[in-house]
Amino acid sequence: MQPTRTGSVLAFAGTFGLVLAYALRGGSYDIVVFEEYGLLIWWVLAIGIAVGVLPRVRPARTVMLLGAALLAYTAWTALSLVWTQSSELTTEEVARSLDYLGLVLLVGLVLDKGTWRAAAAGLGFGAFAVCAMAVASRLAPGAFPADVIESTLRIDRLSYPFGYWNAVAAWGAMSTAIGLAWSAHDGVIARRVVVLAFVPVAALATYLSYSRAGLVGTALGVIVVLIASRNRLTVVVHTAAAAVGAALAIVAVRGEPAIAHGTGDRGALIVLAVLGGAGAVSVAAAWLTGRLGADGWRVPRERARVIATACGVAALVAGVIVGPGLTRKAWHSFSHPVVVASTTDPAARLLTLSGTRYEVWKSALAAFDEHPLDGTGAGTFEFWFNRHPDGDPQFVRDTHNLWLQNMAELGLPGLLLIVAFAVAALAVAVAVRRRARRSLSAGLSTAFLAAFVVFLWHASVDWMWESTAITVLALAGVSVLGARLAGPRRRLRWWARATCVVLCLAAGALQLPGLLSTIEIRRSQSAEREGQGNQALALANDAVKVEPWSASAYEQRGLVLEAAGRYAAATAALRRAISDEPTNYVHWLDLARVQTERGEIAAAVADYARAHALRPDSVAFEIAPRVRPR
Repeated sequence: MQPTRTGSVLAFAGTFGLVLAYALRGGSYDIVVFEEYGLLIWWVLAIGIAVGVLPRVRPARTVMLLGAALLAYTAWTALSLVWTQSSELTTEEVARSLDYLGLVLLVGLVLDKGTWRAAAAGLGFGAFAVCAMAVASRLAPGAFPADVIESTLRIDRLSYPFGYWNAVAAWGAMSTAIGLAWSAHDGVIARRVVVLAFVPVAALATYLSYSRAGLVGTALGVIVVLIASRNRLTVVVHTAAAAVGAALAIVAVRGEPAIAHGTGDRGALIVLAVLGGAGAVSVAAAWLTGRLGADGWRVPRERARVIATACGVAALVAGVIVGPGLTRKAWHSFSHPVVVASTTDPAARLLTLSGTRYEVWKSALAAFDEHPLDGTGAGTFEFWFNRHPDGDPQFVRDTHNLWLQNMAELGLPGLLLIVAFAVAALAVAVAVRRRARRSLSAGLSTAFLAAFVVFLWHASVDWMWESTAITVLALAGVSVLGARLAGPRRRLRWWARATCVVLCLAAGALQLPGLLSTIEIRRSQSAEREGQGNQALALANDAVKVEPWSASAYEQRGLVLEAAGRYAAATAALRRAISDEPTNYVHWLDLARVQTERGEIAAAVADYARAHALRPDSVAFEIAPRVRPR
């Protein structure tokens, strides 16, 4: 299928805009943002199918398997509403999974063999643009919105535009892999040099996040690119040039404390100049490999085997010599977290594995042991962790591990289904790479295969599944590759078309309760802060109407009624919130306060004790005596 210029331009612009839309609104983590996009995606699908514009192609079998795996996972997530500890949070997770499914379907039904490369280029350049803006926000902070996370937590780790430093690291590592694979296979020199010039920028964004997972993710991406590439010697040259450039930029940042710590823009021009030089090194390398025909260079198979064997033996010997000691030290650091001494070097944390993952993961495994077949319900791990903190008072919502998250919340079926989704996505990328004939096709398929592998790594050590933009970049990349396998269009029969339209409209409608309820709750909170009690109550009531299973909506109603002195009505609202989220200690604590204001001291003591039992290590209980109900 030959691409048209208009089709290619639209494909490029569409995916480029998709990346920016998801990334620049806080990574689309917020429920309002990702449900707005989910609503748009599903209703675009409904309209396109209804008028006969979609589907433009017949998706390949591997792509349909990917969609089926994601649909099955979404269905099991929805089924957990039967036993969940929070219908509100589980519905939110259903909506999130539906958004990802809608994205796969939209890309799979719109792109074809003639437009997938342009769409892949749009994704790649969109990823690079976000990296550039992330670095620019550190060099010229006044030109970007104030980072609430950095200012509130007083951290020096780059978190713009996602609101989370480890998300920046994941994005930078994925972008680095994309740039190395793409630049090593693109025969158009102008495009080749531009792509490689962005790699030091992506690497610097990863460094400024001071993320250990980001360093591993970058290294993993390089390894996958080397394994899957057609032009491995070119990849080696480009990687070396980009590494030199990135190293120069990092040295420049370390020499400018204001930039390293994110306290101002002093030294920004120096860092920018060095980063420009780093880009020039990459440009020179990409131009030379293109002009000299390095893409055609090959190491004889016999010599390649000798080199591979020598490298393997060297790695094995090194592992035997230093591996056991390093492993013991790393495990002790990981399983016995300590408070890291204050240091003027923000990168010092890269030398230790100390943190809180061990306690969280151990708690997730305990949840799985107790609920092996069903879990606690999608989105409810935080309630389990609160009750079983093992002496850890930290706030936790997710396990920081995609696989353990599903084990804890959805049991063994959830784990198997999310693994099936990951395997299906990898199968699509591998199938496209194996069928690639053109050098550019091989480069782009390698790029997004590597990016998805890097995503899986980061999702294994952090909550990247919920950091919507990160998952969208990974999943959109695989879906774009799947368009390479698409077959000729088949028109749907009227009954099939009508069924698809109804299902798409229903999937879109499922986004509305959480979206509208959250908007009304936030408007109610704003009205209450402005002293408009009646308006705040009306908005809270609206939130209850659109999502009657939302504990947050009833909680907001209760808080507004409490502020108005209507304690009996506030008690009734908070009890309804408790019925929807019985293991959420916050509702019990709120109820204890209202009961105290009513003069119901015995009831208040009982509610307070229940709250304490649900979050025994919370700092909220350190200022009051620990009591037991009579």
